[in-house]
This record gives sequence, structure tokens and C-alpha cells, in this order.
Amino acid sequence: MADKRTEISLKAVGLVLLVGAALGGCEAARGVAELTDLATKPGDPKPFVTETRPQDPKYIPIGTTVSREAKRKTVDEFKKLEAELDAKRISNEAAGTQAQQLGKVLPPPAPPPAPPTE
Repeated sequence: MADKRTEISLKAVGLVLLVGAALGGCEAARGVAELTDLATKPGDPKPFVTETRPQDPKYIPIGTTVSREAKRKTVDEFKKLEAELDAKRISNEAAGTQAQQLGKVLPPPAPPPAPPTE
């Protein structure tokens, strides 16, 4: 008797899956799914998304070239940028050297205390 019930329930599940697959793209099926809380409507985008994205984005297909005029930097701007990067490199190297020296001088940290046993 249990085998007969299992067979009937498997047929019912199969029928439901078949109908669901057939109506997957159907708007009526989506409406029923939304009413039964099996599906939700997408919400409105957050304000920062609508503010930062253009209303009419220009689609550029793959394989095309974009010809935009880019603002070119002057020689002085490049030298200034190079000086900033060199200063940051020197600062990072100094911090790394200091960390290495402290690692050699200071004792290793103690392990964390064991959690209390109950």
C-alpha cells in the first residue's frame, strides 16, 4: 500500500514540475507565484544607483573602437606624480624595515587564553 502512495505522489510531483516548466515564462504563472509568495517583484533601485548611472547609456558593441579625446598630462604633472609615487615608495620601505626590526626585537605574542570549560 505504501508503494502505491509513493507512486501516486511521485506522479503528482512530476506533473507539478511539468506544468511549472511549461508555464515558466508565462505572466499568469508569475502572478500566481507572486500571490503565493513564491516569487517577488524586483524593487526600485537605490537613489545612488539612479543618480550615478546615466538615463540613456550609450551601448558600445564588442569589437568597436571608441574615439574619445583624453586630457593629456603635461610634463610637469608627470614629474609631480612621479615624485609623489617615489615619496610613497620610500615611506612604505621605511615602514617595512621598521616592522622587520620590531619583529626581531620584540618577543612573539602570547597565545590567546583557552576558553573556559563548563
